[in-house]
Amino acid sequence: MPEACLRENRLFIKNIYVMRLNLRKVVRLLYVYGSLLTMLVVCHTATAQLSRLRADGQRIVNASNQEVILKGVGLGGWLLQEGYMMNPNSGGTQWSFKRILYNQGQTDAQVDAFYQSWRNNFITQADINWIADQGFNCVRIPMHYELFLTASQMAVRNTVARNSANYTNYVNSMQTWYNNNQLFTDPNTEGFRTLENCLNWCAARGMYVIVDLHAAPGAQGSDANISDALVGNDLWNRSLFQDVTVRLWQAIVTRYINNNTVAFWDLLNEPNNVPGGGPAIFNLTNRLVNAVRALGDSHLIMIEGNGFGNNYDYLEPNNFTNRTNLVYNAHRYWIPEGDDNIRDGNPNQINRLINLTEFRTRWNVPVWVGETGENSDAWLRQNVDKLNGAGIGWCHWTYKRTSSSANAALRRIVGPPYLTDGVSAMSGVLNNIQFANTVVNSGPLAAVDPRRGGSTTTCTGNYNAVPGTLQAEAYCAMSGIQTETCTDAGGGLNVGHIEAGDWLGYRINVPAAGTYTIQYRVASLNGGGNIRLERFGGSTVFGTIAVPTTGGWQTWQTISHTVTLPAGQQEIGIAAVAGGFNINWFSITSNISSAAPIGQIITLRGINNMFVSGENGTQAMRCNRATAGDWEKFSVLDGGNGTIMLRSMAKYVSSENGAAAITCSRATPGTWERFVWVVNTDGTISLRGNNNLYVSSENGTTAMTCTRAAISGWEAFNWTSVGTVTNAGVELAVASSPGVENGEAVLQVYPNPSAGAVTIKTTGPGKVTIFDLAGRPVYQATIRSMLQISHLKPGVYTVRVTGDDQQTATKKLIVGGK
Repeated sequence: MPEACLRENRLFIKNIYVMRLNLRKVVRLLYVYGSLLTMLVVCHTATAQLSRLRADGQRIVNASNQEVILKGVGLGGWLLQEGYMMNPNSGGTQWSFKRILYNQGQTDAQVDAFYQSWRNNFITQADINWIADQGFNCVRIPMHYELFLTASQMAVRNTVARNSANYTNYVNSMQTWYNNNQLFTDPNTEGFRTLENCLNWCAARGMYVIVDLHAAPGAQGSDANISDALVGNDLWNRSLFQDVTVRLWQAIVTRYINNNTVAFWDLLNEPNNVPGGGPAIFNLTNRLVNAVRALGDSHLIMIEGNGFGNNYDYLEPNNFTNRTNLVYNAHRYWIPEGDDNIRDGNPNQINRLINLTEFRTRWNVPVWVGETGENSDAWLRQNVDKLNGAGIGWCHWTYKRTSSSANAALRRIVGPPYLTDGVSAMSGVLNNIQFANTVVNSGPLAAVDPRRGGSTTTCTGNYNAVPGTLQAEAYCAMSGIQTETCTDAGGGLNVGHIEAGDWLGYRINVPAAGTYTIQYRVASLNGGGNIRLERFGGSTVFGTIAVPTTGGWQTWQTISHTVTLPAGQQEIGIAAVAGGFNINWFSITSNISSAAPIGQIITLRGINNMFVSGENGTQAMRCNRATAGDWEKFSVLDGGNGTIMLRSMAKYVSSENGAAAITCSRATPGTWERFVWVVNTDGTISLRGNNNLYVSSENGTTAMTCTRAAISGWEAFNWTSVGTVTNAGVELAVASSPGVENGEAVLQVYPNPSAGAVTIKTTGPGKVTIFDLAGRPVYQATIRSMLQISHLKPGVYTVRVTGDDQQTATKKLIVGGK
């Protein structure tokens, strides 16, 4: 192990020993030393022998079946010059830079000598060593096909740089070389030399290499800069160039078929604006995959789709002849932070994180972000944290490029001079690209530090109903969060060790836009914390609240604030503006949803101005009555836990769990017969079933349903009170065990209703157990024939009596009426 690693290792152990008695501080120390631990591993394994990578479901694994998450750097600009990387104020293709030099009097030999020096100095062992020292475990090498041509063949291509009229001659020459098997047979071309060097340098540092055909014969799209296109899209317009591309990959794979430093073959960088779209890309890609596999090669192969490597219409894995060891690529640039959790309407468009992870799951394939970067430090950091949290590898674009001030690359080539200045800049440019003369961009380097841990950033799972209480540890995504045992009422876990910048994500379904009260159950020894409630990703802030001193890490207090939330299924975040507190749970309650008219008899009228009818329980309910009779009147009863029940003609309305049209046919209420009464901002109301969906009038044209995810006109009703309910608040459901013919005779519970005190009578001795809705026993006693219980809290209970003969009888008891 290198001496630097040994020194840091001893320091780490010493600090752990000194602080061994303070668990909280040790946890903090472990967090601080997280990157150090990674460095120790890197130091220990830097020269480890690399093994062949393969796909194992959604993972990339090595020969020991250990997952390998590739975090790397793109070596852009080395073998293919893109305009903005040469001069931040202008674009252009590599051949256009050559034309500038030719037009200023440079000979073919002089231009060739300049580019030879460029390739010799742009990337060296020193550059690779520095990249490895930062903790990266791979590089992506963007190749130009022209470097695999012989010197005489490349000279013919350069005539097009001098004069575009020579393009037809170049195409004809290419056809001749292809027909005569004169392409890619020379093992000493610049393409093989530079690739060989890169593989050897990386192998010495235990780093993998992604071999990327960045500029394909004929150009793989209309963007000329990324492919050095002489004529855009000729890869797709001329079958010759597809033939040449297949032959090029056959030559590369044949040479490196046994080289385990190769992580995978990146067959075709960023197809874009392709004539024929996905089907055209698939046909060539499938042909390339088959050609590689026909050689007996087992390396991973990366697939890139249309739209600059992001759209996989027609390129799904099941379409390929050879489906083994495929990796799917995404390129992520300039995606707004909050958009990563908003699905693109096309599930095959995968540059947004939620689409990327869902594509991975749907097809059970590995995914990798082949390019990302060129943004602010803050964006780079959150982007990498998201990818790390999702277990997705990535490659920062780019290692170094030219500019007069700091840029988003890891190192900066000082400019001016710029190559676009022509002959006068040639010497200075060659000097400035050398490793010793480049400058570290510390901001981007820190933002994409591969040794930093990640966060879980894609919310999955069910949407929680609002109003409701969410346990803090039941997050769908987080960053920097730890959990610990909680001593607050109810026990379980709380989230703790919260620091500034940490956050949690949750999925909720808000019934209607409006103001809501958010309560947080918090504990803080010293106070000073601050909570920000936001749209997941931080694009919208709903409100902030300070966390006071509560007196201890397990001394709990409830704080609250009022916010305005939009309607519908959504993801929210709780972010720590300042840390130093724990959270046990938080609740969301509407400031107007408590207005359900419990104890009243009402009518409901839909947007079609017709009344809702219970149909006397004989058929599915409809919203089509012009006047309200007995069948159109409903008693509103307290269902407990913030729900209501609707009863008409002694029967209860049932959502049927959304599986069938709703009915008013239940003799006793269960979960399907309970609804949340939602007051909309226009004064209308909506009913949400236990399936978290809304009741719809269907505009009176068909039977009513409980199947709508959001509220619109058909899901809104006007209501009118037409009377009051006698003994509102208590409903009784009777069930008995087999062999008991008359449950009512066996068990009686009264008064009916009860405000908390009840009398239980039985026909003989036994044991009484009362359960709450969660199935927890809240009361137990023996009974001879009568028992009185006082002060039951409002709620829904099940009373069960087990006789000495082991027969049982149960009744449901709802307490809460007046």
